[in-house]
Amino acid sequence: MGRSTAEYVLGRVLAYLRWHGVPVTPDTTRMAFRLVEQTLADGEADLINRVMEALPHRIALPDVRLPQAALPIKRISLGYAPYL
Repeated sequence: MGRSTAEYVLGRVLAYLRWHGVPVTPDTTRMAFRLVEQTLADGEADLINRVMEALPHRIALPDVRLPQAALPIKRISLGYAPYL
């Protein structure tokens, strides 16, 4: 027997939170469940998109820090002077 749409969406929400570094505690799981439940009350059509759009407004996600694009340029000697 396959999973229902709501089970699939809840799994996706919890995975999304985990990928963003949010610890998945029982409280977080309950908040995600309530979000899916309330969104499901409006109908099953386009459920995953509606839940994912509402998610950042309901559960605070940590700021994403991007790595530095390039290393800082520093003048150094590679030791080629004796061979020039």
